[in-house]
Amino acid sequence: MQTSKNKIENKILKSPRGILFFAEDFTNYGTPENIRQVLSRLEKESVLVRLAHGIYVKPKIDPLLGTILPTAEHVAVEISKRDKSRIAPTGVLALNLLGLSTQVPMNAVYLTDGSQRIVKIGKRTIRFKKAAPRNFAIKDELLHLIVQAMKVTGQKETTDDFLDRIKPFVQKLNPAVIKTQLKYGPVWIQKEIMKLYKNQTDVD
Repeated sequence: MQTSKNKIENKILKSPRGILFFAEDFTNYGTPENIRQVLSRLEKESVLVRLAHGIYVKPKIDPLLGTILPTAEHVAVEISKRDKSRIAPTGVLALNLLGLSTQVPMNAVYLTDGSQRIVKIGKRTIRFKKAAPRNFAIKDELLHLIVQAMKVTGQKETTDDFLDRIKPFVQKLNPAVIKTQLKYGPVWIQKEIMKLYKNQTDVD
């Protein structure tokens, strides 16, 4: 019969690289103290890398780059899956994910309908900000990013140059999304997106 230690090790060793593990994943394999000891030892043996309290990764290894760790964004998504909660990127993070800004925010802020918390991943911080259900009315990921990017830029700073840069993303939106979800964004953003979208349909 396998010991709890062997069960934990086998699960981790058989898993592909790049997989995140939470201490809670091994609840059925032993006591919290046993789990902590095994994970700590595997970290010392360089099998795992500890990303934050109770969060580990079996890192990918590149011949040239060496150890490759997951992005804070990937960690945020995995935490939301574990917690069975919804998250939505906001602010500068939305600009970065769209490629409208090269600035990688050290403080990545996500709206969540789960628990409010702060998780430190190396030098970066993931902040889950509790939000009302209405903030998740826009379910389309691309439209949400566009709306958040425009909100953080602000109406006065949404110049023609900015609109030209965001236009290609607007043009990728599904007509059904425009029809059913755009109405949940701020009125001024609705108007700007409709102008860009109408220009595209007129050209087509």
